[in-house]
Amino acid sequence: MKNLNDVEVILARMIELLRVGAFDDWAVALEKIKKGFEVDPKYSSLKLLSMYGGMGSLNDVVLYRDGQPLVLENNELDSLRTQLYELCKKIA
Repeated sequence: MKNLNDVEVILARMIELLRVGAFDDWAVALEKIKKGFEVDPKYSSLKLLSMYGGMGSLNDVVLYRDGQPLVLENNELDSLRTQLYELCKKIA
């Protein structure tokens, strides 16, 4: 299924970006969900969608290095978050 492949690619890149910005907790959480897509895509989509919205959510992540925001990386992360959200809505 193309959507699942797209989700896997997006999650892999988001994990890389989160590690660059030292958000290892978020990276680990997304790695677990990424593995879950292999077993139960619908459940994993719902779990991922629950990470959007509210205080301290995935939407609140802003990547920094040495106290400076990483503009290009944040723009890419924002785009990936949006794409991932839309894909997960289709799967769930």
